[in-house]
Amino acid sequence: MTEKRIDDLLDALVTPFGPRPDGWEDVLSRASRARRRYALVAAAAFALLLVPTAVALHGEVTSLFQGTPAPPAVSNTFEGGNRMADLAAQKGMGARFPHADVSQAHGVLQIQTLYGPQDVWAAPNDHGGTCYFVDYANDEPTEPGGAQPGGGTCDSGEQDATINTSLGWELAHPEVSTLFGLVRTQADRVVVRLKDGSTRTLPVVEGAFLASLDKGAKLDHITAYDGDEQVATWTAPD
Repeated sequence: MTEKRIDDLLDALVTPFGPRPDGWEDVLSRASRARRRYALVAAAAFALLLVPTAVALHGEVTSLFQGTPAPPAVSNTFEGGNRMADLAAQKGMGARFPHADVSQAHGVLQIQTLYGPQDVWAAPNDHGGTCYFVDYANDEPTEPGGAQPGGGTCDSGEQDATINTSLGWELAHPEVSTLFGLVRTQADRVVVRLKDGSTRTLPVVEGAFLASLDKGAKLDHITAYDGDEQVATWTAPD
């Protein structure tokens, strides 16, 4: 991915604005609104979507995936995110943004979906947190030797006992939505309650959870647990 292409993605995802105290979180918020508006997943954009929606699971978690070294296309995506963070800073979008340590990128979660395996990858960042990336393993890189299509976020590592959750939908995978979330405290699982009254229990691995979902239903509530202790909750806005 060329610098000009990354610059074009920035212009499409985030309208220019002056520095703000909350810096990276504001960039994520603005980028996520643009992503929802255009129903795109930018290959190198680390933009956390904070959108409540989801429904039935399509696959089981592959536990042996954790720790798998990232393939070149995923590493290229993390590198593209680092370049995008640099360009965003140059455009006056706040303070210095997190950069992933690409050499430590590794698998976190893998589930089976209608479109094959779907993965969560992670790499520590220089703000004391983690950068995450979600992709479909069978999708082709955007260019020979290029970045893997997908989307994700960089987290600061702050522990505030909250849950951030997102909905992703793509034209390339029209029958499903992706539920991705982060629990910002120690947790081993989340219980997801849907508007139809059904529930799903998802493992939390390295702070993340993932599910492939039918398009169209709604989230009601998410509760995170560490053993028998309830550690965080999230409720869908009215």
